[in-house]
Amino acid sequence: MSPLLTASELSEVQKVAELGMVTPVTIYRRTPVAPGADYYDDRLTYVLLRTVNGWLHSQPTPVAGIDADSSIVTTTTFRLFLPVGTDILPGDRVVIGSRQFTVSDTTAESTWPALLAVSLRGGE
Repeated sequence: MSPLLTASELSEVQKVAELGMVTPVTIYRRTPVAPGADYYDDRLTYVLLRTVNGWLHSQPTPVAGIDADSSIVTTTTFRLFLPVGTDILPGDRVVIGSRQFTVSDTTAESTWPALLAVSLRGGE
């Protein structure tokens, strides 16, 4: 069975996706600072990894909330689109403008990567 797109065709799709990535995104890697500290230890810092252009997308998302009348409340879901191959991991922090986010997930394992989609927390 042949792939949906050849490698060169996929490369062209990635180039088109990158045209919308015009916002500077600074990526910080979660790093242990004490001997014996691991990834889940409180003795961590965030070290500047790199700055890359990306595309931040926010979407209001209805969520069943617990408030006085048990109504549906709206929260904002943030997705960040980056070039395929960007070094970013869950737990990293990103700064976009004056807003700071924590990476909760990426699509780095995607088998058809037109772009790298990153789920973010925070930033509000």
